[in-house]
Amino acid sequence: MTIIARVTPIWKKQKLFVGVFLLAFTAWFCWDGAVGFPRTNERYNRWREFRDTGKLDEWPAYAKSRGWKTQPPDHGYTDMQVRGQYLWASLTGVSSLLVLIYWLQQIRRTLQCDDEAVTTPAGTRVPYSAITGLGLKKWDSKGLATVRFEIGGRKGEFLVDDYKFEAEPTREILDTIKRHLEGRQAGK
Repeated sequence: MTIIARVTPIWKKQKLFVGVFLLAFTAWFCWDGAVGFPRTNERYNRWREFRDTGKLDEWPAYAKSRGWKTQPPDHGYTDMQVRGQYLWASLTGVSSLLVLIYWLQQIRRTLQCDDEAVTTPAGTRVPYSAITGLGLKKWDSKGLATVRFEIGGRKGEFLVDDYKFEAEPTREILDTIKRHLEGRQAGK
């Protein structure tokens, strides 16, 4: 009998949210660098001109005519600060892209088992006889188990995660792996 554990909707939503959140920050940093900071600088520089020429009493009328707040900005922004917004936009943009690519790669993955083998989320079919160990240290507290295997001299491992994958089928798959591993160890 085949047991299939699919990625949970909550996991999909959380990872998508992170990518979209970072993308929103990217847009915000770009807007600040291209629009927000230059507008603030323009207002601040105009106010400084009024201040330096002793015409501060004319500032409120001038600001209102431009659709600006009459309260001047506390400070202007340096070219370095404006460029810094683009640097932050680059960092959050790349991070967003990486998270979204990871999300796209993961959302259709499954963890499966049948009578002969386990199929890892990466698609590797691991016969029960190739499983060499089972790490259950984090299973009770976090729902994470590490399955170690060796196929044709190549060692590998995969994670059984009952939060990322549907809990009931994931637990059934882990129990199946345990039974096969314990049966092999009892037969030695």
